[in-house]
Amino acid sequence: MNYKEKEIMKTYFHNLDKIFEDSLLHPETSIVISNASIKNNFATLILHVHSSYNILAKTIHYTVNITFTEMELFAIKYGIKLVS
Repeated sequence: MNYKEKEIMKTYFHNLDKIFEDSLLHPETSIVISNASIKNNFATLILHVHSSYNILAKTIHYTVNITFTEMELFAIKYGIKLVS
């Protein structure tokens, strides 16, 4: 990883920390954290939903024959469904 990539990652993580810290100051804020990966046509979705200091939900889903875009849309849809 070169210097520019390291700086981009540092900025990215700083922004994520800021979002999380701000959510702790406003208890009405919920955060949906997801990670999706596809390997050998086997997709895994890990999803956490936090509100203030409470974990509202955490789940892992597996599926096969799905594109990464479909996986991202599923994560967004599932996160919204859990929060609302």
